[in-house]
Amino acid sequence: MRNKPALFVVALAVLGLSACGTDSGTATGERDTITVSGEGKVSGQPDIFNLQATARETGDDIATMKDRVDDQVKAMLDLADSLDIEEKDVTATDIRVTPQWQYQPERKLIGHEVAREVRFQVKGIEVYAELADGLTKLGLKDISPAGTDISNAAELNQQALEAAVEDARAKAEIVAKAADRKLGPAITINVQSQSHPVPMMRAAMAKDAVQESYRPGEQDLSAQVMVTFQLR
Repeated sequence: MRNKPALFVVALAVLGLSACGTDSGTATGERDTITVSGEGKVSGQPDIFNLQATARETGDDIATMKDRVDDQVKAMLDLADSLDIEEKDVTATDIRVTPQWQYQPERKLIGHEVAREVRFQVKGIEVYAELADGLTKLGLKDISPAGTDISNAAELNQQALEAAVEDARAKAEIVAKAADRKLGPAITINVQSQSHPVPMMRAAMAKDAVQESYRPGEQDLSAQVMVTFQLR
């Protein structure tokens, strides 16, 4: 009879440990969460301008045409040097020789075209204007803008991402409050997309035309994220 109380105490202890284990499992179970999207957008003004010019000659004497094209390319490179455009921002392609055909009344070779392209990247609208004006004065007829860029685009992209996360949190706060819950920390953050549109510039053939009529405006840099928050 004396052993029965001791056995009864041991049984209660085992039941107590089992109950504690059950409570612990519940506390570490799946958490309530909410997933929302966020978008951030910032604007910046282009300050880097790209321009492309082509030296082109047509005829029968390929050697002579090549010399003329090379002279035009040299004049373009000299112009870039005079405007203090760095060598790394000027790209001159290899020479290209293309046969010219006549197809009516029959297929017939009528000559060749010799061409080389030079691409420029300049900083500031003033330098761009002087470059466009100088290329025109060299007698080049094939000059075309090749887009714009923003020098601090990386910094602006970071700001757009930060704004997107803030936007997601603001939306989640509204939903949590409506559900009489409190918003916890972010559990996962996925970047959905980032955009950096590059508008093309109008062709400008004279310095005054560029400075007076061209307005680069602003570019929008945006970011989209998907964020999962814990609910309390």
